[in-house]
Amino acid sequence: MLPSARALCCSVMGLGALGCSDYNFSPDKTFNEGLEETGTPVEVPPDSTPPAPVETGDTAPPAYETCEDAAPGSLPSPIVDPTCLIQSGWGLFEPTVEWQWNSNPDHPGFHQIMSTAMVANLTDDNGDGAIDTDDIPDIVFTSFAGGAYTSPGTITAISGDGSGQHWSIASSNGYRPYSSSAPAIADIDADGSPDICVASADATVLCLEADGSFKWAAGATPFTYGTPTIADLDADGLAEVVVGSGIFESDGTERVPVTSGCNGRIGSGIPVDLDADGQLEIVTGCRALEPDGTLIWNDGQGDGTGAVGDFDADGQPEFVRSVSGTMVLVDTDGTLLWTATIPGSGTGGAPTVADFDGDGAPEVGVAALAYYTVFDTDGTVMWSNPTNDQSSSVTGSSVFDFDRDGSDEVVYADQFNLYVYDGATGLVRMDMPGHANGTLYEYPVIADVDNDGSTEIILSSNNYAYSGWTGITVIGDLTSTWAPARPIWNQFNYHITNIHDDGSVPVVQQENWLTWNNFRTGGTSLGPSDWLADLQPGPHDVCVKECWDDRARIWVAISNQGLLGTGRADAVLTQSSDLTPLATVTVSELSSGESVWAGPFDVERDVWGPGSLTLRVDSQNAIEECNEANNGYDIGGWPCDE
Repeated sequence: MLPSARALCCSVMGLGALGCSDYNFSPDKTFNEGLEETGTPVEVPPDSTPPAPVETGDTAPPAYETCEDAAPGSLPSPIVDPTCLIQSGWGLFEPTVEWQWNSNPDHPGFHQIMSTAMVANLTDDNGDGAIDTDDIPDIVFTSFAGGAYTSPGTITAISGDGSGQHWSIASSNGYRPYSSSAPAIADIDADGSPDICVASADATVLCLEADGSFKWAAGATPFTYGTPTIADLDADGLAEVVVGSGIFESDGTERVPVTSGCNGRIGSGIPVDLDADGQLEIVTGCRALEPDGTLIWNDGQGDGTGAVGDFDADGQPEFVRSVSGTMVLVDTDGTLLWTATIPGSGTGGAPTVADFDGDGAPEVGVAALAYYTVFDTDGTVMWSNPTNDQSSSVTGSSVFDFDRDGSDEVVYADQFNLYVYDGATGLVRMDMPGHANGTLYEYPVIADVDNDGSTEIILSSNNYAYSGWTGITVIGDLTSTWAPARPIWNQFNYHITNIHDDGSVPVVQQENWLTWNNFRTGGTSLGPSDWLADLQPGPHDVCVKECWDDRARIWVAISNQGLLGTGRADAVLTQSSDLTPLATVTVSELSSGESVWAGPFDVERDVWGPGSLTLRVDSQNAIEECNEANNGYDIGGWPCDE
């Protein structure tokens, strides 16, 4: 065969040879015969006919041109399909109890729960040496015995698939967790392992390692119902722990001591970037504070648990909270925007911000003593459903689009029942009896707690005052058709951009109100639950510099034309005639409208054969797409001159 005189990288299908991809593709290490790994030196077989050697000097050996340093051309710019949506009504609604935890073998009797349970990965279940999203998530909660919900209790971790209890702690290094504190979970010191922080009867906050061992405790002001919040306030790669107005470094050093003021016993501070400087301030009840504790403003509207959203479409965050039976919305600078009376009576619990009716604007849901109410963006009542929370009237709620129709459903539990309401109308979609709770600030959370691709509801219960369930109940869909969810719900003041799926803390937190514009709302970290991805391979690029040795190197572009980003996917190179696998690479995550190169694939002439090659992406259909018919790409026949 005559050597090719073409350039190092031959441009195919109109791609220009400009630059290369920044993405790292790792070809399968078990190549079939005739395929070589990237970068493997090529030896000239004795019976081949190489081209004339390149002169390199009197003493240097001959060198033959290879594809070792070749790079593909420019990536295509995919056009995103705005109709890449799931069909309305895809998810059926057939809730069922998957499993329950109602006894504590480490501390018998400590199975009463009156706080929000949290979900994150704590254990390396698959034994690959990493705690990440390939493992089974875990559930962490505080509990008490009898009716002692204001006393020290236990903090417990159990597997999210119901397979067992990891550990339960009543005291760590002499520090006891409060029995009704909502824990927070995150990797606060960036060591690759999540940490758990909880209010303590003997300190402001107690932090544990993922295995339940002592990490540190700090602060002199206990919060009976404390709800720590974790965020990287100063974007230095190490997180801070916020309890009310108190701020603690990742090693437990007290940066800002807890002072009296808004948010009393619950100690609930929300980190938020008020001035777009890349650092997070703290909004706690009626006050906003600098990261050093300096007061920014006090709106004078009273104490209450809150949430964040952009309610006037100005690109800036506003703050909504329930204050003694009244909803209060204040602007970024603390200016009062509106107030609204919560129907019925009672204090009002932690508000939830979501697009309840699918109109593209945020609404607010809040529970009180006798009603669950959704307020429109301007504070008018959209709908209100009767409930029963005579004991505290400060319970919270969560929101999720279970059926993937573009509007959210509300998940709420009062003293006796677990409800799911249609977000737009308030229609009761589920009224599940069996639950019991004396109630405080708790609310059900939403996560894919067993890593099965379908979301679950995680419910806390106690029966010290009323007959019913106790402990943890995990509720899923009978046919597993509920929308996918994240494997994490890590803290009381949860929103989607405050934590990565693997429990790591964002160094610079994406402003949730500019993207999701929700708070205490579940979903995936990729996009709304009715969005879908659309992976499509092609065009391709090829290097023919080794045609003299009957070898070619190819790359195939993989694009995401859908609305939803994707996780990792496989890309399999096969012969078109019989789909015999020749090599496989893993394609990294792809955002909507993004492309990457799959490859390189080094293919010899006899392996290529007389026909063409095909590359198929997501060959196992692991990624749900709006178009499953465009995952194959015909590379064509042997590219070298013969």
